Amino acid sequence: MFRLKTFISLFVVLSALITAEDPCRFEHTKGTIDLSSLGRIDGKPAYPDEYPPVGSNYLYSYNPCKPFSEGATCNNVAVCQISKDKQFTFILGKQESAEWNPGRGLGTNPSITYTYDTKQASIQLMCATDETNQLEVLGEGPTNFYKFRLINKCACWDGCKGVPPQQNCTINGTVYTSDKQIIQSFPFPVSINPSQSLPSPPKFSYATVDTNRRVINLTLVNIPSIPPGLFCLGNLQELSIFDSPSVTIPSEIGRLSTSLQSLTMSQVSRSAPLPAELFNLSRLSTLSIVNCGLEALSEDVGRLSSLNQLTLDENLLVSLPWSLNKLPSLTSLSINNNSRLSSLDVLAGSTSLNTLRASNCIINHIPNNIPNLRTIELNNNQLTSLDGLETIT
Repeated sequence: MFRLKTFISLFVVLSALITAEDPCRFEHTKGTIDLSSLGRIDGKPAYPDEYPPVGSNYLYSYNPCKPFSEGATCNNVAVCQISKDKQFTFILGKQESAEWNPGRGLGTNPSITYTYDTKQASIQLMCATDETNQLEVLGEGPTNFYKFRLINKCACWDGCKGVPPQQNCTINGTVYTSDKQIIQSFPFPVSINPSQSLPSPPKFSYATVDTNRRVINLTLVNIPSIPPGLFCLGNLQELSIFDSPSVTIPSEIGRLSTSLQSLTMSQVSRSAPLPAELFNLSRLSTLSIVNCGLEALSEDVGRLSSLNQLTLDENLLVSLPWSLNKLPSLTSLSINNNSRLSSLDVLAGSTSLNTLRASNCIINHIPNNIPNLRTIELNNNQLTSLDGLETIT
């Protein structure tokens, strides 16, 4: 009898292991549903304390893919029910109990159902074609069966296939779990994907968010300082800061070295030098520093091997770094309105440069031997001859 009970118990355990489904990803002939990028991985729910549409004494929290904990009893769960006064919590489902349903026939929604004891929580997955990210609480019925609707592009077949999950980022002791959380932590408003045409220069701060909910472009206007969380935006490609004279660029800028491709600063950091870490941005192709009181540019600029456009207009430069002519990709240089700049000799020998703009300086002669230069603007300088022009045409 003992052997029979042991066999039955072992069979039940093995059956559970065999039938257990991946709570993050579901593959079917219709395609793949991948919720990995939606779930938080810090033990907190991605959709916390959601209210039903009608009066109820309970709230509901849900986290796709990974377990979370809330209150006294919801430990390592997928779905939790919380009393309105936050005094009591009840487990509605665990991640390891996940069961997928692809839906029957065309036009039906897939779902994922979680179980705990006699209770079940079913999440209907509704495909969104825009940036909607919402959990709707549909209510209980029949008893102990709770229904929800998750609206997101990741609820579409192949909507988020292959999208990597958001990684936690810690800076200054604060843990960030999503780009949305980072933007919401800023002490000033940031418009998301503004639909109206944008003035130039911009008049307000805004962010461009891609279909995977990653911030790829961030423009900040008239800010007192750079929020530390910004340097956790691991997919940020373009950063622009305008009209913020009290802002200084901290060494944490180096944390964006694997993503940042364009950095624009206008009326920024007038009292502090540029950090050495800025020149570690290996993917930076565009660097614009305008009206920032810049008196000297470090020779370390030569480490920006991907740089092809450099703008240093309206500064206080006296000279240029010799490493400029060693930048293999630099095609455009603009240094207009540097009233103390008298020489461009450091550019001699550059084979990549094809556009040079240096008006309103005190340049007194043309640099030699820039064989691929096609555009040169030297208005309002102190030229006394055109000697050397033949070596750059």
